[in-house]
Formats: sequence, C-alpha cells, structure tokens
Amino acid sequence: MTDINFNNIKFRASSWGNLLTGSKTDRNAIGDTCAKELIKIYSQEVYGRKKDITTKQMDKGIQVEDESISLFSKVTGEFYFKNDERLENEWFCGHPDIYKGDNILNAEELYDIKSSWELDTFLPKLLEAPDKGYVAQLNCYYDLTGAKSGGIVYCLASAPMNIVESEKKGLLWKMNVATEYAPEYIKAVEEMTKLMVFDDIDYRERVIVIKVDRDEELIQKMKDKVPILRTWLQDFHKKHMNLYPKQ
Repeated sequence: MTDINFNNIKFRASSWGNLLTGSKTDRNAIGDTCAKELIKIYSQEVYGRKKDITTKQMDKGIQVEDESISLFSKVTGEFYFKNDERLENEWFCGHPDIYKGDNILNAEELYDIKSSWELDTFLPKLLEAPDKGYVAQLNCYYDLTGAKSGGIVYCLASAPMNIVESEKKGLLWKMNVATEYAPEYIKAVEEMTKLMVFDDIDYRERVIVIKVDRDEELIQKMKDKVPILRTWLQDFHKKHMNLYPKQ
C-alpha cells in the first residue's frame, strides 16, 4: 500500500466551502459534497492529479488582477500589498491576494480580488450577502495571518485586448458572415466591445466590497473538523489500496 501520512495534510482555504458541508441525514457524517471535495484532494495527494478548470472569466481575472488592485486602492485611498506567499499552519493552507500591514504574517486586513466579466455579473454583488464559501476561505486566511477583518472585492476592469480580439473571432465564426467588413458584424463588434470595456464608467462605480469579519467560532469549527477529514482520507485510501491483492 502506498505509504501516505494523511495526518499531515493541510486543507486549502478555497476548499472549505465544500468541506464544511455535512450529511442531510446525519450532521456528524461526511456529506456528499464534502466527500467529492475530499476525493479531489485524495487524487492530488496520492497521484499528483489536479483538474484545473480554466474559463475565459478566470483568464480575465488573472490578466487584470493588478488593474483591479489599483482600482480598489484608488477608491479606498489605501495602499495594499500583493501577496506572493503560500501560507500554511497546522490545519490550513492558502494564498491571500492582498493585504494591509507590515507583512503578510502581521496583516491588519486581507482581501480577495474578484474581477467581474461584465456589468451584469458585477452589479448584483451590491445586493448579495457574503458567500459561505468565501467567508470560510477568508477566515482560514485570518487564522494564517492574524488579520481581524477584510473581505471580497469585486472589480469591473476592462478586458485586455487579447481577450476582446478572441471574442471578436468567436463572434465572426458564430455570425458566419462573408467578411469581417460586413456591416452587421461591425455593429455586433461595437456592441460586444461596449460590454467588455468600461473606461467610460467612473472608477468609483466599479468596485464593490463585501466585508467579512473574523469569526473565531467558525475558525474553531473548521479546525475541529480537520481530524475527521484526515481520518476519512486514511480510511478511503485503505479501502482503495485493498480492492485487489497486489504481489
């Protein structure tokens, strides 16, 4: 049997939205959503397989992260440092986006940056309560750093030109026009570009912050569940390794 010590596993902050879920019939049992997340963790730990899902929305978020951070700093009048460190302690691991303070381990505030794809996905955030998964994620970060508060920052940054050009090519194929000079295609490109570029909108209207305070009870709840999750992984591993005899 492959020798792996699951007692040393630290659980990623971004996984806790799923890991906190319980069974619908037994609150103390591992629920289906939690089990699926644990199997993803198992696949990565045992076999080095991690399924990376990349969407155009995620690609935009990566490319415009610095611009979104600048937008947030400009709106708040505060300077935030971009974090380049992956942190871990006895229970958690994670990579906070930005912080305010002397250094990441003595941060006063922490924020995760989310760059919205379009206006119609950005504006509804103004009415939304903090997502439970993000609340858990931020509290993992707070425990890793000592920060007391922070939140999720939604920014409306314009799409980079390479993404706009890619969308234009997709539109050309979809419309099936004779050439890119077709009047209907030119008009459609203008309308599409307006949905992706926001430089005409005041920067103060392009940042929404959803505050998340430190929750010691939630942090302890996650810490208390860590031994249960590690035991589940160990039992699953034993079951998997003993499916058939190995010479």
